Amino acid sequence: MTGLYWLNSGRSKVCSRLPIVSRSSHCSARMSSPIDDLCPLSPAYGDHAPAPPTQALRGDRRADVAIVGAGYTGLSTALHLAERGIRATVAEAKEIGWGASGRNFGQVVPYLKHGPAEVLAHFGREAGERLIEETGKGPDLVFGLIDKYAIDCALRRTGLIFAAHSDAGRAAIERRTEFWQARGAPVDMVTGADAHALIGSDYYDACALERRGGTINPLAYARGLAKAAIALGVEICTGSPVTSLARAGKEWHVTTPGGSVTADAVVLATNAYMTDRLWPGLRDSIIPVRLYQAVSRPLGENVRRTVLPQGQPLTDTRRLVSGVRLYADGRMHVSADGPAFDNSGDADLSKVARRLERIFPRVGPLDWVHRWAGWIAMTTDQYPRLHELAPGLWTGFGYSGRGIAHATMMGRDIAARVAGAVDATKLVFPMTQPRPSLVTRVAPPLIRSLVVYYRMRDAFDDARHRRARARS
Repeated sequence: MTGLYWLNSGRSKVCSRLPIVSRSSHCSARMSSPIDDLCPLSPAYGDHAPAPPTQALRGDRRADVAIVGAGYTGLSTALHLAERGIRATVAEAKEIGWGASGRNFGQVVPYLKHGPAEVLAHFGREAGERLIEETGKGPDLVFGLIDKYAIDCALRRTGLIFAAHSDAGRAAIERRTEFWQARGAPVDMVTGADAHALIGSDYYDACALERRGGTINPLAYARGLAKAAIALGVEICTGSPVTSLARAGKEWHVTTPGGSVTADAVVLATNAYMTDRLWPGLRDSIIPVRLYQAVSRPLGENVRRTVLPQGQPLTDTRRLVSGVRLYADGRMHVSADGPAFDNSGDADLSKVARRLERIFPRVGPLDWVHRWAGWIAMTTDQYPRLHELAPGLWTGFGYSGRGIAHATMMGRDIAARVAGAVDATKLVFPMTQPRPSLVTRVAPPLIRSLVVYYRMRDAFDDARHRRARARS
């Protein structure tokens, strides 16, 4: 879910390894559990994303692979297994796309959270280069599946706008743009009057136009993957929380309240909704973070023509949330601040209104008709994780706000690995062993302090930006 900005602008090494989240004035050392979050899926997505018929798991059955979780990771795994003729059964506690897969900002991004130099330093030349190159192709994988299976998910392949709100932000965008241009990627720096025309605002004087990306209805994409998988023979059982996981010989047994699945392999694809019940200690590998979205009524016809007129979404180099989209029907969608660890929290739309007034003054007051929240899984270094926890037991998680492309890639690669079709050293995301960290349990107060600091930095940058504009 967009709302966490990309950490590639050369900040301190300590801060660059910690998640940057939305406003946390309600944070406490006690973290709410995503599993207990009752926030429903939003009609903003759901009204345009019919779910395929499913039912709860009843009775016992055999499958080649059992998958826990029907989000992007689980659905992509199931679909890619089915394409290889491998039968999978998916057990989902709630409904298809219940987690971040059905709640995110809808932006398909060809980047990791870190810049290329940081990725190479972290993984080394060979693995780092492969990771950079393949994540750059992530949107093509998503869009290819949409085309192949005729998934109706409001796809707009108009690209992405990354705007600079400060000199440091501009330098970071320029570095990244130059890196990808040298590799022949369709990304350009846009400045001055051209940037103003592209964004529909003179607030930003420089931005990158990344043409590989785009936007979708994320819930419709998840449910489209599910429909495609079902058509290829995958069984998806909703309302079927997995209560136990056990191994007997070479087989795995997955149990739900209504039945069980015996399989040769299991994939845990629960991401932020991970618990220690199925694999003790794994929960300490992530920091679940709650992010917020809101959608307005349609803007007036004259105004909507001037805001993001070519259809790209806008994010900028602020340290906190910054996403803005304009739907084809004129509705405005924003990522909003809100309590990062509180299931009862709500979006701070007053802050959104002040920001939009500065960027798009012609828009005026907005009537927010939909607002919702959802949980993403952060890791301490903001890189995704791929583990083989035991022979035949796989998990992938921790997309840190980039899950549409990265989770789809993860599912594809897990499927290939389960099928024995790819060597572990050739996977996009390096296969590692879990390294639970106590920092995940004390994250709320730590992040609260960081957010206060980053909010102050953003306010300072905003004030300096306004002074510079006033002088020009």
